[in-house]
Amino acid sequence: MDRPSRPWWMLAIVSAGFVAMTINWFNIAAGFGQISQTFHLDIPEVALLISVFVVGYGVFHIPGGMLATRMGMRWVLALGLAVEGVAAVLSAMATDFTTLVVFRVLCGIGASVFAAVGVAAVSVWFRHRHHALALGITSACFSVGSAAGLYTWRDLTDAYGWRTALVAGGVLCVVVGLVTAVAFRVPAGGDHLRGIRLTRAAVRESLMNRGIWLYGAAFLGAYGAFIAGSQLIAGYGLDQKRIGPGEVALAAFLIGIGGVPGSVAGGWLSDRLSRRRDVFVVAAALEGVFILLVPLSGPGWFWLPALGIGFMFNFALAVWQTIPGDWPGLSQENIGTAFGLMLTVSAVGGFALPYLFGEIASTEGYFLAWSALGVLSIGCALLGLLNKETRPALARSLT
Repeated sequence: MDRPSRPWWMLAIVSAGFVAMTINWFNIAAGFGQISQTFHLDIPEVALLISVFVVGYGVFHIPGGMLATRMGMRWVLALGLAVEGVAAVLSAMATDFTTLVVFRVLCGIGASVFAAVGVAAVSVWFRHRHHALALGITSACFSVGSAAGLYTWRDLTDAYGWRTALVAGGVLCVVVGLVTAVAFRVPAGGDHLRGIRLTRAAVRESLMNRGIWLYGAAFLGAYGAFIAGSQLIAGYGLDQKRIGPGEVALAAFLIGIGGVPGSVAGGWLSDRLSRRRDVFVVAAALEGVFILLVPLSGPGWFWLPALGIGFMFNFALAVWQTIPGDWPGLSQENIGTAFGLMLTVSAVGGFALPYLFGEIASTEGYFLAWSALGVLSIGCALLGLLNKETRPALARSLT
């Protein structure tokens, strides 16, 4: 039997992985200016660097979940971090823009494998108690990683250059992957989580679920809008709004770190109310409202919509991540694949919306570009209402 403290130790290991994963996702944004000068890029090409990461990130969620079913959670968690870390180092060595794009795709693949399995690894330890709260903590670590990548890595990039900064993030990711390989364990009695044969029935259970597909689509807008907004808001504030660098840096920091209280609040409230769907839909729609405020904001309060975007995105994410673990009839070993499907569907927004933003901004202006992100976030969120309310596993077991 597992000690009461063991789930929290496993949560700490996976949470460290989420910090390392998101640092290596977002830290390239700190070097956009230097990269643009190095390879002579315009804004659509810089925005493309955001999208291509999400290409790899979106493609390998489902294979990553299946690989975890076959090989076991521990080794696949470590593999995902190792691939992302090595790819980050290789990105720093790119000699041309095309090579950089290829390595960013590979970096996204590693993050993809880790993310789907990481959520499942937390769910199997907390499925019947503190489920949303535990996943809220991992979402908070997503925020810590993105804030570090967007804010702390900016100082590192300014001091040592974008290549050295990417190497530092990649090495960190590999080290955390090694710790995961050594220290992560599955719950007692979870021998099936160490690797079993992948069957057609398991694939159908994970991938032929209408509700899982709908929840993926419902987060598509908010997910893509956050990916685009978090990495482009600093450049927009400096170049288009002519806001001082201090306030722009604060906005970039808050859009990342605002997710820490947002994640914990979303997890706590969702567990307390036992209403996953409604809490998620409201939070994802409110993110869209804050995005609509970005082009309307000015000096003195430019930081406010940034804080709201980060807070509400991670509030929604903490709840959204619980869906596969709470879904009736879904086996524990298939949670990763089902969540991989949700991530894959939502990753369409992560790829398309940054690209769409760049195209609209360059042709129609930034006001319409930010407005498009906000409207898509709200519209997609409403798709969640087509699902029945999802109740936590503990609440179902008591009825």
